[in-house]
Amino acid sequence: MDSKVQKTRDDGVNVMYAYCLRFFSELKALGVTNVIVSPGSRNTPLVLSAEQVGLEVVVQLDERVAAFHALGAAKATGIPSVLICSSGTAAANYLPAVVEANHASTPMIICTADRPPELRQWGEGQTINQVGLYGNNVRWHYDLPVASEINESHARSTALRAWSMSASSLQGPVHLNWPFRKPLEPTQNLETPEATLSPESLSHEEVLRGSSLATLAKEYERGLITVGPNSLQSQELEALVAFSSDSGWPILADPCSQLRDKESLSSAPIITLGELLFAEEQFTSLLAPADVIVHVGLPATSKAYRLWKQKTPPARYVIVSPGIDWPDPSHEVTDVIHGPIMAAFSEASSGRGVNTSWCQLWIKHNSAAAEAVQGYVSENRCELSLASRILSSIPSGTSLMLSNSMIVRDAELVLQNMESDIKVISNRGANGIDGVISTGIGVSSSRGGPCLVLVGDVAAVHDIAGLVAAGRLQSNVVIVVIDNGGGAIFSFLPLAKEIDSDRFDALFTTPHQTNLIGIASSAGIETEVIESTSDIEKVLGRAFNSAGPSLFLCSTSVEETVKAYEDIRSGFQASFYEE
Repeated sequence: MDSKVQKTRDDGVNVMYAYCLRFFSELKALGVTNVIVSPGSRNTPLVLSAEQVGLEVVVQLDERVAAFHALGAAKATGIPSVLICSSGTAAANYLPAVVEANHASTPMIICTADRPPELRQWGEGQTINQVGLYGNNVRWHYDLPVASEINESHARSTALRAWSMSASSLQGPVHLNWPFRKPLEPTQNLETPEATLSPESLSHEEVLRGSSLATLAKEYERGLITVGPNSLQSQELEALVAFSSDSGWPILADPCSQLRDKESLSSAPIITLGELLFAEEQFTSLLAPADVIVHVGLPATSKAYRLWKQKTPPARYVIVSPGIDWPDPSHEVTDVIHGPIMAAFSEASSGRGVNTSWCQLWIKHNSAAAEAVQGYVSENRCELSLASRILSSIPSGTSLMLSNSMIVRDAELVLQNMESDIKVISNRGANGIDGVISTGIGVSSSRGGPCLVLVGDVAAVHDIAGLVAAGRLQSNVVIVVIDNGGGAIFSFLPLAKEIDSDRFDALFTTPHQTNLIGIASSAGIETEVIESTSDIEKVLGRAFNSAGPSLFLCSTSVEETVKAYEDIRSGFQASFYEE
């Protein structure tokens, strides 16, 4: 039992609640809209206060699901989500999503309830060391004073600092650890305080005066812009497209770059098949080193591109507005531009246009690679064919959540010509396969409308609790599981051809016998096995037009997947002999 009795103000309002109400009222005024709660007792003041000030409170039973839900919501909106949990291992279960938020520069405010200092390290139940629990994976950690012993002005300052550290400049998660003494229940007549903060309370960063990129574009013709996974807004993407079209520097667009839509592809020299291009020596031999590479966003998915750049580094390698991780594992950066994307790409560049031999070289061979992909996927039932049909069935206004591992690599080849208002999200910060479904739930809840979650079977098994959450909340998610019988990506390793297949499956591919259809059905999710590729459009169309969660299972084989990639590469190689 707590050794001190909670103090109250003269008006009978619990001081602790006055503090918590002030904190959440100010966060709401700054722009926070949603709070994801994991049930508990010690976090009672936080939960009730968040609800009272009018924030949207969603309860998730599993803390890992809750954290990925918050992650997805923040990735979809750019606004920090607030996480609230009780003390103990509940807080530890947030860690995987916190790691992803850190590396993906996704804003998040984590509020963990805790015992007061006098009860820590003395064997009190449900008490662990939560101070600095997330290590260097947060932008700011603060172990608050006991709320009953400080005034509301401190709550105001804490809210402002938490928002500023999470949402401004170098975005990412912050961790506030809240020690509470009993009693945890509120007294009567709690009043919601009037907020004193607003978005204008934060000072704005100075806009760059003059872009060094414009100078580089005038000096160098052989430039390349690489855009990795990001959460850029439409105006920022438009600035990138305009700069590319004017300078004649092609854009190598990651599947999660937000630049694979019909409008962007028709407005600029956008290269979508870098994984094929850079893997082919007959193409890279035509390039020699680029003069300039400018990178925006998280590191590119394409392994072939990364190997090419490492082998033939450019004279100038520029990164713009880097996050916590610089996209430079081979240590080639020569220039860094800090500041808003709009400022970096806003000035007129060379006026060279796209008709240069350099730019046309990229366009020509990307078109040949696209023909090789389309020619194969249209005639074969394989994982790539399934992915292509699924991704081309996404209606306007839908969100797309891509799993890591094979799924995002499939998308690298077949994700093309989307509607302009489709938001593409993937957890590429730390590249984990956990929490994919839960992240999709968060995306759907924040953007409105359905979210297509394209996930492999192993990643789906990693997030069984996400299926339970989707069913319980009746989330508007359309989950499509591509079941290739385990971890197909390992079959691309050289080791796959060097050891016995049974041994390789047991140690790496690890096929499972999980009945995902049965689990999803028991969770209240509509389910169906898609037997024929030709049925995909019809089945998904029906799902997108109905409310609530659905799950569809499409089966393929590891062998088919490996063969598909090999045949497509052979088809692209053949294009060089046809010239």
